[in-house]
Amino acid sequence: MNLYFLSGLGADKRVFDKLKLNDRYAVHYIDWIPPRKKEPLHDYALRLIAQMDTTKPFQLVGLSFGGIMASEIAEIIRPEQIILISSTPANIPVSKFNRGLIKFLLFSPFSAPILKSANSFTYKFFGADTPELKTLLRQILHDTDSKFLKWALTRMTDWNHPDKAENLYHIHGSADRLIPLKIVKPDIIIEGGGHLMVYKQHEEISKILNQQLATKFK
Repeated sequence: MNLYFLSGLGADKRVFDKLKLNDRYAVHYIDWIPPRKKEPLHDYALRLIAQMDTTKPFQLVGLSFGGIMASEIAEIIRPEQIILISSTPANIPVSKFNRGLIKFLLFSPFSAPILKSANSFTYKFFGADTPELKTLLRQILHDTDSKFLKWALTRMTDWNHPDKAENLYHIHGSADRLIPLKIVKPDIIIEGGGHLMVYKQHEEISKILNQQLATKFK
């Protein structure tokens, strides 16, 4: 069965490097593509689907922003299952005032350098508390395209997806600071798991993934 992974904002398959999956799955990594100006998430999802073989059964695994895109993709095509890691299955309510404030800050000329900087604040919020994780996060932030980052954060602020997609399984960490546990209702909680637990606690995540993927294997 084909298994498609969608990484977090600006990240690539490096965040999944330590996962150990059953070899009966054909693993593919969806590449982020440059967004068009003011492109809605739904339209962007349509263009991502071009990287997928939808003629055969498949499952989606989405990390963080990749989980949001997995939910959007599932509204267009029908995966056997969606597994979210450190993400949210539905939009998080944001007041009109805060939406405006976020957009104002994002379009500041100073926003990109701040968002892409690796420092004690970003390390804390991403849960990068080891030299290896700090190096990984620093590399990811450095390689992230500023225009893509601003577009994605703006679209996430406007995301209107109140209902959880069908066949969705959500894995979340109890210590996630970017998407706090109190605002989501995951199917399973990883104790002490931060936003990068897919890398740091890869053995536990791999075990859960293999078990859950097997429930939809054909």
